Amino acid sequence: MRCQILITVVMTISTQVSMMAALSILPESAINTIDRGGIAVIKDFMSPSEVSRLRADASTLYYDGQFTVDALAGYGKTASAKDKASFDATKDRAVLPAYIPSQKKAGPFLSTTLGDVDARQKLTTTITALRSDLAKGLDRPGIDVLDYGNDNHEISFTRFGPGALLQKHIDEHHEECKGRVGWSRPTRRSLSWLVYLNEKWDANNDGGCLRTYQRKAESAFSVGSRHGDLQIGWLKPTADDPRERPVFLDGRRGNVSGKCALYIDSDDRERKVYLTKEFNSDPYLFLTSDFFVQNLLIQNHDLGKRFHYLEQPKSALTSYLGQDSGEQIKDVAPTGGTLVVFDSVALPHEVMPTVSRERWAASGWFHEKQQPEPTGGQIFL
Repeated sequence: MRCQILITVVMTISTQVSMMAALSILPESAINTIDRGGIAVIKDFMSPSEVSRLRADASTLYYDGQFTVDALAGYGKTASAKDKASFDATKDRAVLPAYIPSQKKAGPFLSTTLGDVDARQKLTTTITALRSDLAKGLDRPGIDVLDYGNDNHEISFTRFGPGALLQKHIDEHHEECKGRVGWSRPTRRSLSWLVYLNEKWDANNDGGCLRTYQRKAESAFSVGSRHGDLQIGWLKPTADDPRERPVFLDGRRGNVSGKCALYIDSDDRERKVYLTKEFNSDPYLFLTSDFFVQNLLIQNHDLGKRFHYLEQPKSALTSYLGQDSGEQIKDVAPTGGTLVVFDSVALPHEVMPTVSRERWAASGWFHEKQQPEPTGGQIFL
């Protein structure tokens, strides 16, 4: 069942954008940064007056009880099960969504009666133009398609209360890394974006930075996905091969869910170069660390020792083995008016805890169609 309100708003915005002259709201350098796995940071993307108006709208709607605590953030490093009884929702992460999947209906962000409707509609028009620029610049035409379903593009206001944080993660995972349910949705997150709405933010005193874990060596190839197969790791550069190479998971060998193999791009980008023989996703993708992929799955030892997961399965072993030496930290202060965009699959990140202030943003994800659920028979390499 489609949500008529959301469809009407999206169709109206799309019509407005298509009537405009060619939009170009992103510099070419931002497109290249995203394509190679980094975070594009565009300061003053929105004016102070626009930021102030949106922040006022978000704050009013939050204190009117329109936001929902999403339980994704922890508001203290020592938070645990024993703290649930004293949980303070004002210190966690809360959202004002455009769509509520559990209820299959439009969320309060799209309301035509709540708050500053005009400010939110102008924001949505700007974000639609951003989506079109990214679709063209990154050659991802799928993110500009609007007929996958009601929630194929996400947008919301977000508020982090004092002390709230998000631990290191990536925003999207390969279907096989999510189990059988991974194939059940028509779309997946392709690009993540935020526009910060804070006033006079001092990261040294207020905290709340977006901490990203970029590669020390820029990827030599486009990141995120290949032929619908999502990236799950990297091959680090060496003296003999000084290229940072994204590693992709073919999770439907023989059109069978769970029959997998890892591959990289050939140097001419014309074919897949498989690193492994066929293996089962369960247990390898759920219980292993870099060590097991390096030594058990990848046949070539020289290639194997270069492998590192984008996000290792969390365990005592992975904690003991430590972090990826190929990563470097880049912190982005949540300064009002700043836009950030990055690939939802390829860039690990976290939100550092705020100190004593609320942290406001408009944020969301652009989706593209994911592969259909595998239905065929089994083959082997």
